[in-house]
Amino acid sequence: MLISTFPSVARHRASLAILSLLIALSIAPPSRAGDASSGVDAFVADVLQRNPSLRSRTLARDAAREQARAAALWPDPQVAVMFDQFPGAEEGDPPMIRYQLSQMVPWPGKLGLMAAAAERRTDAAQADSETQALDLIRDAKRAYWMLLRNKRLRDVNAASRGLLDTIASAALARYGAGSGPHHDVVRAQVEQSAIDVEGIDLEGTRSATVAMLNALRNAPSGAPLDDPQEPELSGSSALPPPARLERVALERRPELTRMRAMRREEETMAALARRERYPDLMTSVWYNQMLQGMPDSAGVMLGATLPLFNVARQNRMARASDLRAGSAGSDLLAMQNMIRFELADASRQLVTAERTLQLVQQVAVPRANQSFVSSLSGYATGSVDIVGVLEAWRALQGLERAKVEAIVARWMALADLERALGTSLKEVVP
Repeated sequence: MLISTFPSVARHRASLAILSLLIALSIAPPSRAGDASSGVDAFVADVLQRNPSLRSRTLARDAAREQARAAALWPDPQVAVMFDQFPGAEEGDPPMIRYQLSQMVPWPGKLGLMAAAAERRTDAAQADSETQALDLIRDAKRAYWMLLRNKRLRDVNAASRGLLDTIASAALARYGAGSGPHHDVVRAQVEQSAIDVEGIDLEGTRSATVAMLNALRNAPSGAPLDDPQEPELSGSSALPPPARLERVALERRPELTRMRAMRREEETMAALARRERYPDLMTSVWYNQMLQGMPDSAGVMLGATLPLFNVARQNRMARASDLRAGSAGSDLLAMQNMIRFELADASRQLVTAERTLQLVQQVAVPRANQSFVSSLSGYATGSVDIVGVLEAWRALQGLERAKVEAIVARWMALADLERALGTSLKEVVP
């Protein structure tokens, strides 16, 4: 009786397998692009608002700005009160009180150069803050996509577990009907255990990924986070020509702004060192209050430093600043070359991920689906053994994982490309 009813049981199991397979192929249906975009954009905004590293760079920029404002201020005047021959003596000069006001006057242009050099340091600090923000945006997006990867892999794991349950049920049905060995049941159960172990590992990976995301947004490591929304895949990304990408990156990257600011600062410091060879002026005015009937008096003094030893020192300081300016210029060229490489590499990764995704999604997964359904049907009729069914199942599972990896690689490549550009790709693509 069991043998005669087995074909219908097998067909029922095959139908369940096909249904489970359809579930596997439709894991985590893409949400609307607007919802997904708001998900990752909201997380990035939260990171930028709460991250302490960015706050540190912002405070350093504000400190540099205040220091630049202080550099343009004149030195304080000096006030002195002097008592001479006091109390009065029988012979000599009469006693008096002198009130004196002195002011050091820097050589024209020195204060302006000091302020200009400090302004360049402010520009560099601003560029550091922008660089930190770009790094955080990239890291936040990559971490967000890592959590998406974990979610999709957990979905694949759950769907694969369902398919294994179907295979194990079919093996148990064949064994109960006497047409299959008990070894088939054991093999299916071993695969179920392996899938369960993989699921435990994915849950642990999710906890670590959530802790990383919370670290970026300055939250406790155990703070709950919902699984991310998956953006809608809207075909391949039509990138502008490489020359346009390069032009935008060379204009927008804050690292280049920082190096240009450093070079200008050293050039300004060289000009200041050459200006330091000129003497500073010292002016004083005083008033003498006589205490024994003598008329009061006043005086004026104009003095200057003598540039005897400072000339050689400042010449060497100017030469050192010139060399540092040349070093910053060389670093600028090296960074431009590195940016060109980063653009080419990120573009290559994006194109590779899209081609891989297209191949896996449109060709490999449908064929693996057909192979698995055929193998399961063959196993139901006894024309395929359990090894063939499990191999087809592993191939399908591997390709579903490859699909997830390609999807996530695409989003990560986009994040890397925007980091290389120094701005959002939306601002470059018309």
